Amino acid sequence: MEQPPPLSSEEISALAAQQYAQLGEPQPVKVLGILHVIFGGIGALGALYAVYVLLAGNPFMPEGDARMMEIQKQIEQDTMIYSATGTVLSVIVTALILTAGIQLIQKRKTALKWSNYYAYASIGTKVINLVFSMMIIVPMTQKMMQEISGGAAGSIPGAMGGIMYASMFGGFLISIIYPVLTLALLNRPHIKQWFANQAS
Repeated sequence: MEQPPPLSSEEISALAAQQYAQLGEPQPVKVLGILHVIFGGIGALGALYAVYVLLAGNPFMPEGDARMMEIQKQIEQDTMIYSATGTVLSVIVTALILTAGIQLIQKRKTALKWSNYYAYASIGTKVINLVFSMMIIVPMTQKMMQEISGGAAGSIPGAMGGIMYASMFGGFLISIIYPVLTLALLNRPHIKQWFANQAS
C-alpha cells in the first residue's frame, strides 16, 4: 500500500496552529488585554496633564533663583512646538492601546491588528522622543547650566549632559519592552490562528 508523502514543515506548523486555535483563549491575550487597558488609562491621565501644562503652564515649577526660573521658562517656550507634537503622539498611542485592550478583552478578531498598530506607534513615538530629547533638550539644559554658572563651559554641564544621555537611552530601552513583548507574544502562529477564528 502506497504511503502518503511526508508533511512539510509548513504543513506541520499549520496543523499545529489549527489545533491550538481550537483551545480556549490564549493566556497572553487575556493578560495583555488587561494590561493594555491599565496602561491606556495611565496614559490618558498623562496625556490630560500634558495638555494642561501646554495650556496653563507647569504647576510644579520649582521656586528658586529668578534667573534660573527665567531660563527654564525660556526653554519651555523654545520647545513648545516639540512638546505639542509629543502630546499629540501620546494621545494617538493612548487611543490605540485602549482600543486594542478593549478588543482583546472582547476577544475580537481585529484586536491583533489594533494591538500591532499600538505597538508600532508606541515604538516609533519613543524613537522620536529620544531623538528630540538628545538633540534639543540636553543641549538646551547644558546651555542653561552654563548661563547659571556665569557662562563658564566647565565640567559640570558636560558631566550632566553625559548623565542625561545615558538616562534617556536607558529609559528608552526600558520603555520599548512592553510594545516589543506585545508584538512577540500576540504574533505567534497559534495565537494568530486563534484570532482568525474569532468574530469580527
